[in-house]
Amino acid sequence: MSERRVALDVTVAALGRAGPHVYITELARALGLLLGERLRLIASRIAAPAHGRRNAGDRLRTLIRDLWWHQVGVGIAARRTEAALLHLPAGIGPVRRGLPSVLTIYDLNVLRFPRFFRRWSRHYARIVLPRAARSAEAILTLSHASKVDIVERLGIPEERVTVVPPGVDPSFTPIVPQSRPAREVRHRYRLHEEFVLTVGSVEPRKNLPRVLEAIHRLRARTDTADVVLVHVGPEGWLGDGVAHAVRTLGLADAVRFLGYVPREDLAALYGLARLCVYPSLYEGFGLPVAEAMACGCPVVTSNLSSLPEIAADAAVLVDPGSVEDITDGVAALWTDAARRRELAARGQARARCFTWERAARETAAVYDSVLG
Repeated sequence: MSERRVALDVTVAALGRAGPHVYITELARALGLLLGERLRLIASRIAAPAHGRRNAGDRLRTLIRDLWWHQVGVGIAARRTEAALLHLPAGIGPVRRGLPSVLTIYDLNVLRFPRFFRRWSRHYARIVLPRAARSAEAILTLSHASKVDIVERLGIPEERVTVVPPGVDPSFTPIVPQSRPAREVRHRYRLHEEFVLTVGSVEPRKNLPRVLEAIHRLRARTDTADVVLVHVGPEGWLGDGVAHAVRTLGLADAVRFLGYVPREDLAALYGLARLCVYPSLYEGFGLPVAEAMACGCPVVTSNLSSLPEIAADAAVLVDPGSVEDITDGVAALWTDAARRRELAARGQARARCFTWERAARETAAVYDSVLG
């Protein structure tokens, strides 16, 4: 293995706690264990999460990061570490060739669904993402569905795109519902005895309005009248319609929004939930599906994009554009204990395929291929 250094840009990990934060922080940890002194972490000093609604200062910091750091500063910082290779793990990077680079592209959602993104983000990505992809020596992505998208939409040769799935943290493991940690989580969040869990940012792509409509329909049925929904995840972009849907559908007593919760609490919530519903409109991977499966939580998820690939035969797949299909999928698991046990067992077996140690080894192999 080459001993030349690799610089990993961890800037985006500081901007929030969603998927990119998990991917970058966990990959950096696993790569650090594998590569030791070969790995150098670099980051912009202008990297802090926005709290609440974005203000003028937040927008200015975004412009500086996007126009200076991600285009120029990141290369300067990498060279200062004497790195021979730069890994850009958030789909953002220089449009001009400089230091040899590896670019991770999670998905092409910003190009597929530009209306779901802020104006600056969608225009910046439209200009920068294809050029950054062509400038990189190699591209990593998280699923074969995303690889097909990258090859077809960006015109990148197939051999330059490598699929490296992320891992699931070992803390995501089945929990005994009557154990002390489980009881503490149930009490702290004032949870119902049985509930449906959904995880993700409150944003259009996560399809929450249709999930809420499905809960409304389920509560009108005799066999699912006791269904309640617990949502975990931060406020996202264009999420205002969700609160309106809760009021309009009369679900104030049937839906709980917990916001961001610590990882150990999330693992317990997966373990306590009767099932997890995740009918996202499009995902490059869909980490909550893998996390839920690792915790032995049966899953209802979309039959689109990467999600059938991640779930394999360990989930109920539904059309995310159909409220009726989501409703029937949740009802099928809510009312069938044997089916839940079957999918829980399959899910745990499937989730064991996703480890950060494996992700680090396969990522390092791409580094060495580029350097070699």
